[in-house]
Parts: sequence; C-alpha cells; structure tokens
Amino acid sequence: MVGPLEVLKDIVDRFETAKVDYFLVGSLAAMYYGRPRFTNDVDLVVHINPTQINEFEKLFHIDDYYCPPLEVLKDEVLRQGTFNLIHQTSEIKINIVLRKKTPFSTSEFSRRNLVKLAPDFEVYIATPEDVIIKKLDFYREGGSEKYLVDVREILAGTEVDKIYLNKWIMQLGLLREWEKI
Repeated sequence: MVGPLEVLKDIVDRFETAKVDYFLVGSLAAMYYGRPRFTNDVDLVVHINPTQINEFEKLFHIDDYYCPPLEVLKDEVLRQGTFNLIHQTSEIKINIVLRKKTPFSTSEFSRRNLVKLAPDFEVYIATPEDVIIKKLDFYREGGSEKYLVDVREILAGTEVDKIYLNKWIMQLGLLREWEKI
C-alpha cells in the first residue's frame, strides 16, 4: 500500500528532476518536529516560475496523478494561489501552495532545511518556527484545535528560535492565537 511518505518521495524526485523549488509544510512537517498523527495528504509550498508551467504539467502524467488543466495552473501561478494533485493509485491529495511574494514567505523559503526523512530520502522542510506560525494562522482562519495541538507538540519536542517566532507573531498579528498555547 502506498502512503503519504512514498507519494512525497515520488513528488520530490519529480521536482528535483525539473528543478522546481519546494518545501514540506502542514501535518507531515508538524509530525517531523512534534508527534505522529494520522494524515492522508501532503502539503508543499512550491515556487513555479511562469516559464515552468508547461513542464510542471508534464511532470504529473494522468496515469500517475490528477493534475489540473494548464489554464488552471497558469491562473494559480499568476495569482500565487493553490491547487491539488491527486495520486491516482492511493488517492492521496497533495496540496500545492504557491510561494507568495510577501516578506514572511520570502523568509520562510530562505530558511527551509534539508532533512533526512528515511535512510534514502531527504526533503526540504519548513523550520519548526515557520510551521508554528502557519499553524497559528490556520487556527485564526478556521479555529480547529488540531492546529494548536500541533504547535504544542512541536514546542514540546523541538528547540525553537524564540526571537524569530516572536517577531513574526507580532508582525502577522497572531498574538491572540499564540496566547492560547
């Protein structure tokens, strides 16, 4: 049976072949720094240049992945939005969040780390601080307690740069959410 880690490895191999910059975020990133929990999706922040859109669509052939039509990819890249890939065999959803042109996004992308997830698999991943900041932001948007649980688990298991964390919590207006931790 194919799981999220196998799908992630396949996607990373395809991204590296095409020189598409990315990093892992979401539940898998939170689990890396915190504790395991169930997830059946993969979340990636990806930087796709408009010149890479045609190549991107070719990376994910319909036999392996559902990939949105070229027009959708172009629109999402231009508006720095999101789209999903779906692994055909396992039906695992891959949430592709396109890199924004904001100070936080620039910082987040520049701080990504290359880590070993398995003996033969390295992946770029958001720092624990950046995962925490995004989880707080998702909590603000949707109110799901699971985001706060993820933050608590990361803090319990990982050293964080408190100066960096506090800077972005203040700049992004996340103090109320942070106080719930």
